[in-house]
Amino acid sequence: MTWLELIKMKLGEEKKKGNSPSIRDVAPSAKKEWVQIKEGKHPKYTQGKAKTFTRKKKGNKTTKKNAKKNAKTSGDNEVPSVNENILSELKLCKKCKKTNEKTLKKKIIGNTCSKCNGSLVGGCGCNTPPAS
Repeated sequence: MTWLELIKMKLGEEKKKGNSPSIRDVAPSAKKEWVQIKEGKHPKYTQGKAKTFTRKKKGNKTTKKNAKKNAKTSGDNEVPSVNENILSELKLCKKCKKTNEKTLKKKIIGNTCSKCNGSLVGGCGCNTPPAS
């Protein structure tokens, strides 16, 4: 018999008598019996082992923050290589570097080469003037 089984049994006995017991009501008498059971002196019961249960493992879940971050980084709006070279030469903190990248992206959109429709700042390679 385990401690929990003993408590449940005592609660059941009190309910049969017509009382509405709580664990506090039953604990003192159960404690006296439990001492006897642990020592092996109880006439009816011996100490048993509690059932062990395996716990479920929590899987790795991506948070909304990480999913949002990954969605932003995996896109076609990457900064062209010339801009990356310029930004890498400048010694800026991460925050300033991000704001500069955003500004450069905004400025680049719409500026295309008239000859090959490549990005002027990104280095299309044809060296023709922009279409006006």
